[in-house]
Formats: sequence, C-alpha cells, structure tokens
Amino acid sequence: MIDYLIGELEDAVQQPASREEVARHLEGVSAIMENHFAYEERELLAVLETLSLEAKPSDVLGHI
Repeated sequence: MIDYLIGELEDAVQQPASREEVARHLEGVSAIMENHFAYEERELLAVLETLSLEAKPSDVLGHI
C-alpha cells in the first residue's frame, strides 16, 4: 500500500499536479505511515512487556 501511494505521489509530482492534489497524496502517505508505525509500536510493546527487565521500558526508551 505504501509503495502504491508513493508511486501515485511521484506521478502527481511529475505531471505536474496542482498543489492541492500533491497535498492530498502527501496526506494519504502520512496517514498510512502513522498507522503502520502505530502497529509496529503495539507489536514491539507487546514483546517488551514479556521481558524481565531491571528497568521499565519507558525509563529506558522514553515515554511512548
């Protein structure tokens, strides 16, 4: 999905598309990336919560 959206953004920039259209493409890429990073964060936190650590993950990694 990310590859597709970036391809569409590249096409819009090369056309050249209007500023508004390019902004819509950027917003789409941004939304997908934010969603992807939130998923990755949930996955990593689930693993971190199973570890026996001497410190809390938030103390080591910062507040998430």
